Amino acid sequence: MKKALMAVLITCIAVFSSGCVQESLVIPVAIIKGKVIVPPGQISRGVKITVAGTTTSTYTDDRGEYTLEMRKTGRYLLVARGRSFDVGYTWTDAATEQTTNAPNISLSTKIVGEALWLASIVDFPDAQSFNLKSIDPVWSPDIVKMYDDGSHGDLLANDGIYMLRLNNLTTGSQQYVFEYAKADGKTEIKTDPHQEYTRNGNSEIYILESTVKLARGYVTSDFDSINYSEVKLATKKGSRSMYLDSDGGYSFAMEGNGREYLVFRSINLHIRAIPIDLSTVTLYEVPTTTLSAKRSGELKVILVASDFTDVSNPTVVGSFKGWSNPQQLYDDGTNGDEVAGDGVYTRLFTGIAPGSYQYAFNINSENQVKDPYQESEDATYSIIGVK
Repeated sequence: MKKALMAVLITCIAVFSSGCVQESLVIPVAIIKGKVIVPPGQISRGVKITVAGTTTSTYTDDRGEYTLEMRKTGRYLLVARGRSFDVGYTWTDAATEQTTNAPNISLSTKIVGEALWLASIVDFPDAQSFNLKSIDPVWSPDIVKMYDDGSHGDLLANDGIYMLRLNNLTTGSQQYVFEYAKADGKTEIKTDPHQEYTRNGNSEIYILESTVKLARGYVTSDFDSINYSEVKLATKKGSRSMYLDSDGGYSFAMEGNGREYLVFRSINLHIRAIPIDLSTVTLYEVPTTTLSAKRSGELKVILVASDFTDVSNPTVVGSFKGWSNPQQLYDDGTNGDEVAGDGVYTRLFTGIAPGSYQYAFNINSENQVKDPYQESEDATYSIIGVK
């Protein structure tokens, strides 16, 4: 009996050592090799590659190259993203026991204050449409539609990949989730399978902050013997501000990579906003800006549309005209508006009795906001003085 058992054991050892059984246990895989291309001067190392509809992922090496192993033959959606780059993707077909070279994925450098999101029916097969829901910070409105029609950052219409590009976002961390609708009308909330990071159970994306650019110029006015150091210059809802030099000169540090607005405000001069373009220069020489002196009974307000995400037929309400009487703001070169179509909504009122007045803006039919560039304020409203 012992001899028989020993013979069986020896036979098993011989079979295993021959590799026959080992070969039968090897699972065939499809190997996908690819490369991420980034703009000159950028480094593609560490870009994460995820495969839609699976948990498979990897990272690129110093040359931007990567390798994936898939268990099944099929068509795969590969998604690439990194902290410094917008999300990108490619499709590739792969077969088991073969090596496939996927098309290159070209990534664009993130633009300051902007972000690009991607959601696909590969990850959510029962989805009929997608929305992006902000968590922290919360936008107004907090839910934004994603698109599969070749617009808003989407590359190809009706391919099942929904995308959305937004600008003028608060830089730094942005937490979010996807909300998608199903055929039965119900909705689901899910995190992003291709997220950059996670925080507090939500997906997180990094909104790029810019290197500082500079806007430089002078202001003048029809006010005699004014000390321009009382004039406050601000941008981005007042998040960055400074006072001018006494001669009206300024050198103002800016953030952004496109159109921004300089807003000038003083208790003796009417508020004014002018657009500047920071997309191609680091030092922007601003043409001399003329400010108008406040005259007796005049009250002027402006609303910079890009400061908010949903401006539609904006109005102003206040104690100077009765709170129940909204006054239309204009961007057509009339009613005190400086330049038609420049994104600055304006209204100049005359015949207002001297004093201080509370006011607020209705940026659409649902949302009321204070003036980001207000002269002063109380707990609820902005305040402006009339001579």
